[in-house]
Amino acid sequence: MKKIPQAELKTRKKDWMEKVNEVENSFSRAMQSKIYVNQFYMNLFFLNPKLKEYFKSTDWDKLHIAIIKSIEHMIGFFKEEDNEIHRQNLVRLGTTHSKKNLNIHPHAYYYWIDAHIMTLKELDPKWDDDLQYYVRECLFFPVSFMISLYHK
Repeated sequence: MKKIPQAELKTRKKDWMEKVNEVENSFSRAMQSKIYVNQFYMNLFFLNPKLKEYFKSTDWDKLHIAIIKSIEHMIGFFKEEDNEIHRQNLVRLGTTHSKKNLNIHPHAYYYWIDAHIMTLKELDPKWDDDLQYYVRECLFFPVSFMISLYHK
């Protein structure tokens, strides 16, 4: 196996908390536009039109608030030392979306993450290509946790 010289190895651009902060700042900037949630759902349904079925009897005003709160809890889980409130809310979200409740199939979450990335890219004036990796990395854990609650 060929050994790569140390000078050629890529270094990490950001540590974990820097990435979390970048993602939080990106969401904050994008949500200032006031169309974030609507644009997010347009992107989600563009990525997978079948997901509209999950939203047949949705109260869109409540959902607008819920999506913002869910992002706050996902980011807050990493940012705050006392993250118990955020953890409890992730459990609540996972339980609400589980098979026995809303029955949001686990595959839908991958579209959910991609729709957020698309929306941030469209609405965050300071977007850069590294952010897509940071967003995916930061949302992966809480989404995976919610998916783990699907069959409970």
